[in-house]
Amino acid sequence: MSLKPQPPRSMPEELEQLAHLVPVGSVYRLVGDVLYEQYDDTDYVDLYHAEGKPGISPVLLALVTVFQFLEKLADRQAAEAVRVRLDWKYALHLPLGYTGFHYSVLSEFRDRVLQHGAEARLFDGVLEQLRSMGLVKRRGRQRTDSLAVLSKVRDLTRIEQLVETLRLALRALLKEEQEWTRATVPSTWEDIYGERCVLERLTEAQRQVLAQQVGPDGQWLLERVGEDTAPSRLRSLPEVEVLARTWEQQFTRVEGELVFREGGPYDGKTQIATPHDPEARYSEKRGQAWVGYKLQVTEADDEDQPHLITDIAITPSVETDYAALEPIQDRLDDRDLLPAQQFVDGGYTSEQNLVRSGERGVDLMGPVQQDTRPQTRLPHGITLDQFEVDFEACTAVCPAGQRANIGTRRGKRLVLRFPRTVCVDCPLRPRCCTGKGGRHISLGWHYSILQAARARQETEEFKALYRKHRGGVEGCLSALVRGQGIRVGRYIGRAKNHLQALFTGVAVNLKRAARWLAGMRPQAKRQGLRLRSSA
Repeated sequence: MSLKPQPPRSMPEELEQLAHLVPVGSVYRLVGDVLYEQYDDTDYVDLYHAEGKPGISPVLLALVTVFQFLEKLADRQAAEAVRVRLDWKYALHLPLGYTGFHYSVLSEFRDRVLQHGAEARLFDGVLEQLRSMGLVKRRGRQRTDSLAVLSKVRDLTRIEQLVETLRLALRALLKEEQEWTRATVPSTWEDIYGERCVLERLTEAQRQVLAQQVGPDGQWLLERVGEDTAPSRLRSLPEVEVLARTWEQQFTRVEGELVFREGGPYDGKTQIATPHDPEARYSEKRGQAWVGYKLQVTEADDEDQPHLITDIAITPSVETDYAALEPIQDRLDDRDLLPAQQFVDGGYTSEQNLVRSGERGVDLMGPVQQDTRPQTRLPHGITLDQFEVDFEACTAVCPAGQRANIGTRRGKRLVLRFPRTVCVDCPLRPRCCTGKGGRHISLGWHYSILQAARARQETEEFKALYRKHRGGVEGCLSALVRGQGIRVGRYIGRAKNHLQALFTGVAVNLKRAARWLAGMRPQAKRQGLRLRSSA
């Protein structure tokens, strides 16, 4: 499919006369009156071939996708809205008689965007437009938080996962090579693996038989697919690859017999949780368990500006928040939107993140984990900040004047040990050493920055500032969940859900910008009932 770029359409005269029917402060009024004519098909020309049937305007499809996520519509509903909705036609400068397009075009457009790595193009473009309108401040305040995103699949038990994995592999083999599959696979498997596995429908005896049978059956199928007589392309089918990985993770051989693997070397980063979404991972946080992904959101928090989303991304559910911060700041830097202050929770404030943020000129505002070493719990305990540490010489002097005789560098940490002969008779030992040997300490190369952050978070100024600016990010997450349905991914796979997040971010930004430009300000926080006098 090719692209014949067309200039932005002017507003049809018939729609100009109906402008009063499109509410001021709506996304559609903002796009139709201000933003639409700033978009150009040439921004998407690299997504299309030089020859072929001309495609529908990518600007039109991109904006329809934004409106679709704004209103949580399916593809069919969005395509219908283009045909019948006055406000959509107004925003897109379409004549009233425009008959629209087939709904499958929207799915094809999303696939095209993903194939060419253009997921963030519209998000970045709209953000730049809003900044040129004075709605986004460079080097202002921003706040970041994360949210669990559930995969659009049902929860599976271990047996259900194995049976479903085998069933999907069989279905893929039948579709790819029906003759070979029917000649190889026993016909009785149709009764066992022909339908979706739901353990509640089976008796206890049937469950036991299935648990004993599914492992050997899956292994047998993998061996048949791996034989030289089998078509080689079968081994590269995604469903067969998932089957092989799942069996490797779930089973092991003991004395030649295939048995369930209990524990093992696999962590959550590699462990497949469901064959219906092989990229989704099982994760837990503060007692909440889910299979899916994690959403990282950063929004502006300047008092004289709308709270626009400056970064939004879907990450693996098992990726820690402190590991996600550097990529977040990288993307903000690419957009020239690094904040002066970035408010985060304790999951982001590692020593390395404090250092890297400082190097970028970002003041990372968040609680730092306190020192949990035993000495901090002793009366007048001797803590790390009381040692004189020389990182260059890899040595330290303790409060008693003794020098560490063993110093080693381990990555970005310095490990120091004091000899037992020196510590055993030291009068400060009850406050210093909790074991039988000498004191040993381990600290990062930038421990002083960590200590400064710990001291700052105890000040009233920090507490007041943090209370004022950090808590509001929960409102952003709530708006994404309740208003845009971001809690459950619409699609299978991280890439498609990441695309959903970016288009949702565009929709939220346009909604907030439209209301702000119309003079509508965020409502004041709800006040609780206060009966007691403040005196």
